[in-house]
Amino acid sequence: MPLLPIAAVLLASLSSGLLAGPAAAAPFRVGINAEVSYKESAAEVRQRYTPFLQELGKLTGHQFDFAPVYSDRVDATLAGDAYDFLLIHTHAALKAERTHGYQTVAFTDDRKNNQVYFFVQANSPLQTLADVGAKRLGVPGLQSWATATATSVLRAQGAVAPKLVSTRYQDVVPVMLALHTADVGVTRSKKLVDEQQASKQLRVLYVTPPMPLNALIAAPGVPAATVDALRGALLLMGQSDAFDALTFKGLTYSSEQSRTLHAFYQ
Repeated sequence: MPLLPIAAVLLASLSSGLLAGPAAAAPFRVGINAEVSYKESAAEVRQRYTPFLQELGKLTGHQFDFAPVYSDRVDATLAGDAYDFLLIHTHAALKAERTHGYQTVAFTDDRKNNQVYFFVQANSPLQTLADVGAKRLGVPGLQSWATATATSVLRAQGAVAPKLVSTRYQDVVPVMLALHTADVGVTRSKKLVDEQQASKQLRVLYVTPPMPLNALIAAPGVPAATVDALRGALLLMGQSDAFDALTFKGLTYSSEQSRTLHAFYQ
């Protein structure tokens, strides 16, 4: 198969950018938050992501040292300089670009669970998203992608900001409705919604369009040529099995997608 045009750009970038100079010998530091659960150990995260980053290293000639970044550490991590690259939730990545000068490298092309479900108890009087208003919204964490997406949807519709009632685990949100500590719940777990609907415990009010869960961002000091070369490498990796163990099947970038997502997660 002939090389894609971007591949030619990548090869040129590798020879003149990523691999040039003494600094090329230094490993890049990568922080991984994408799909990292509090229930998961650092060793489990490393096992899952090592093949992906090793393949990226083969294409770029660079070493990528990485560590998991749990959700309660994302804000502090963005404000520091511990990492050259971070793979984090899209809304947090775009905020980091606006407020800290990070550079968006690419967005994930997800296999599943990249929609948000608004749901209520089966006997709730609420019928549409417009009914949510200032109701109590049960969310799986104040920093979660589902929470940011849900509140962005409501803001885009001109709704009054809901009162957020938070828990750490998304499977607890239906319990919050059952205990009447929340009026509406949100989750990105289709499995959870399907199970609850099958038992007639809840009813779905609204489902968002699919959106990328995560984005890879580069620290402000990473050269633009390096960012471009990484985009090319990631594109080539989409034709391999590098993403097989991950919840996303690729990482891609377009300026139009970036503008659209910035407008949504404002």
